[in-house]
Amino acid sequence: MTQRAVPKHGGDRRALAARAGCAPGELLDFSANINPLGMPPAARRALIESVDALADYPDPACTDLCAAIAAALGVLPAQVLPGNGAEQLIWWLPRILGARRVLVSPPCYLDYARAALVWGLAVLRVPLRAEQGFELDVERLTALARTGDLVWIGQPNNPTGRIIAADALRRAAAARPGVWWAVDEAFIDFADGAASAVGFGLDNVVVVRSMTKFFALPGLRLGYAVLAPGLASAARGLLPDWSVSTPAQRVGVALLTDPARHDFAERTRRLIRTERALLAAGLRALGASVLDSAANYLLLRLPEAAAAGREVADRLLVQHRIAVRTYGTEADLDEQFLRVAVRAADDNRRLLAALGDVLATGASREGLSTRVGGA
Repeated sequence: MTQRAVPKHGGDRRALAARAGCAPGELLDFSANINPLGMPPAARRALIESVDALADYPDPACTDLCAAIAAALGVLPAQVLPGNGAEQLIWWLPRILGARRVLVSPPCYLDYARAALVWGLAVLRVPLRAEQGFELDVERLTALARTGDLVWIGQPNNPTGRIIAADALRRAAAARPGVWWAVDEAFIDFADGAASAVGFGLDNVVVVRSMTKFFALPGLRLGYAVLAPGLASAARGLLPDWSVSTPAQRVGVALLTDPARHDFAERTRRLIRTERALLAAGLRALGASVLDSAANYLLLRLPEAAAAGREVADRLLVQHRIAVRTYGTEADLDEQFLRVAVRAADDNRRLLAALGDVLATGASREGLSTRVGGA
């Protein structure tokens, strides 16, 4: 059988559906962590209204968007750097900051290290330990970091869903002003009561955020960074003028000024809180070890007697048309680990039933090669 490449990200619905032998709309995708409530009405209206503006180039300064983000967060518009998704900013941040080296704590988002390698930077891996619940050792990071280093912190971390105390992170950044601390808050809006690093007021702290996961708009591509005004100004000279399209800018403004925004956020967090607990309990009842999470996803380890995670994932995909995120040594996780999104109640029950079937019947790859192998 042809060895299949390890996917870099979840959420490639078209490719997953092709492997499952179904239409993309028939696939239940637990590999991408998107708000199960879907796109807010304000975003839909803004998208429709932006069609008439497509004959003109986007505002390269993202003036209205920067003002809306700044007002929502209590910062200056000059501190806001919008991007074509948080991903663009993650990839450019080592260059923007002139980092000498990048520190990552796997398992974490793989592109922190990939971006560093693209810029020719050394990567120091400070792994999280399963036996310690994958808790981040901030003191160890602080001790290992050198002046000019860029330290990545997921808040909450992806894929573990763990979050660290804001005070501990603030103290570390304040103690090492010569070190850059990049805090990835792509999923922080899903976490109950989590404090953002935006309020630290430290010039060596950069916060990166996504607007497409919480508002269920990953295809639109919209994210931003909050950083010192001088750095933001320098960064604008590096990024392309039209990184953020007119529809993305208008949707961002509409969402941040929507009177229903706080109600949407509360309903989302209530749903995630309830369904995450039920899904975790269901997975544990199947014999899986599940890490407690503050985010809208769960990292789980399959029972010891189960087949490897990618074999289980193949069975879920081909037989049940359900996609989950797999991992392996590239993420400092063994092959028994999977990540699943927290979705609506019916979807979560369907996942539990399908996983129970796969674990009960075994996960032999016999008969899968014609549909999965070589894809």
